[in-house]
Amino acid sequence: ARPAALPRRPESGITSTGGPRAVMQHRGDSVTLSGQGYVLVRWQISPKSRPGALVMPTWTGLKGKLFHVASGGTRRMDDPLPGAPNGYATGMGGPDIGYAVMPPGTQQMWQNEYFYVDGTVTLTQNERGCDYGLTVFPSSRQAVDKDVNEGPAQGAIRYGLVRDTGTDSAPVPQYVTRSTPADPATVPQRSRV
Repeated sequence: ARPAALPRRPESGITSTGGPRAVMQHRGDSVTLSGQGYVLVRWQISPKSRPGALVMPTWTGLKGKLFHVASGGTRRMDDPLPGAPNGYATGMGGPDIGYAVMPPGTQQMWQNEYFYVDGTVTLTQNERGCDYGLTVFPSSRQAVDKDVNEGPAQGAIRYGLVRDTGTDSAPVPQYVTRSTPADPATVPQRSRV
């Protein structure tokens, strides 16, 4: 189904300690995002390198607001991949290579996940079991809107999903805290901010 309209939020710009394209491939890699605007977190899950339990990335040290505004990238990571190479049946793995297994209650990620930051927050890659990587880009409302509206006619498996309500009741990431724990992987799944 086509996504709902993406609400407009102020965009004065996002500064990233990782620059315009932060690549996080190892446990403990992190990026701090500051300002007001949109951020793209793009997933690469690699069970062929190492399958198993996926330890989710976490958002820590939040000052201000953080919303999970949209999901896109033309597919959810558990969608079947047409002509999947190298043993992959979906972006989460396959019977020949094994699977990435998310913690119970974790929402299935899409290839591209979009967030809106108004303040400062740090995102940490917590890889311990299944091999995965994240690429983090400051983005824009225009880019989010274009991504989520690419559908099957453009070769996408599915349209994206708009999560933003335009209000403070919009969803937040599952793993987020205002504290700064010594081990970011300990952030609870249903934290309240």
